[in-house]
Amino acid sequence: MTNGAGLRADFSGAICKTQVLKALPKAHKYQATTWTAETIKALMDSAGDRQLSVRLYHSQKTSMMMRNIGKVITVGDDRWTIAIGTGVGGKQSVPYAKIQDEGGTTHPTVTKRMRGWAWFMYAKWKEERFKWLALTKKSKLNVVIPASKWFTSVIEKQEPILEGMMQPAAVLKVAEIMGGGGVGLRSEIK
Repeated sequence: MTNGAGLRADFSGAICKTQVLKALPKAHKYQATTWTAETIKALMDSAGDRQLSVRLYHSQKTSMMMRNIGKVITVGDDRWTIAIGTGVGGKQSVPYAKIQDEGGTTHPTVTKRMRGWAWFMYAKWKEERFKWLALTKKSKLNVVIPASKWFTSVIEKQEPILEGMMQPAAVLKVAEIMGGGGVGLRSEIK
């Protein structure tokens, strides 16, 4: 029986903070996967907008780009890697996606099938360029494709968002929600 001074401490706040710290890796993953899903949606919208702008002639290829945007998130001990694009995460590679984004010149071979397609398009749209293609004597074409930036413009817009989402304060906020919050160590001295 002592009548002296004593200390009584409530560690529930510290336990809550520990839960928050344990939730940090999950919070990082949550932020990364959320950003990735939003970025893929934006890329699909961008490819879809491209599809609308070229709907008359190329919608099948453009919709193929939309369907084949995938992701892979690799988690290491101290490193996260996110890969987004066509041909990623089990999706089919779309070889023309890069040239549509960056622009460039391609040299397709003129075939009977291409000439038939050109006659069909000429009959449907009455545009001289299709008639020219159907009647050309060339065996190879020089086709200049302008850059559309359908991919890089989205990534450039999304990168600062990812940086903000991965700031320590933003990740900690998510970890607090996942870990149940916490008020810190409270103690009473008697």
